[in-house]
Amino acid sequence: MNDTTVVIVVRNFLTPLDEILLTGRSDDGIQSTASISNMANSLHARANEIQGLNTENSSLQRMLHESQQEISNEKILGDHERLMAKLKRRCPLPSKASRT
Repeated sequence: MNDTTVVIVVRNFLTPLDEILLTGRSDDGIQSTASISNMANSLHARANEIQGLNTENSSLQRMLHESQQEISNEKILGDHERLMAKLKRRCPLPSKASRT
């Protein structure tokens, strides 16, 4: 787009308050204002994107922690079962006949 097209487009998007603020300013001033407005909108969109990524990151960290807890619990249970099996082999429980 050329500068004239930019100015025409910007002027069509201006609110009455914007028109009051920009009265008497040159086309360069209007272009600068439009450029700043576009940058502000872009920064706002990026801030929203970052917030979404932070939320997703927190969720993924929570899922990882839960997964690690599950793995840890399974390992503990497996270790316990192996220990109990070793104990049974070394010290078998007395049979019912010998207990009575």
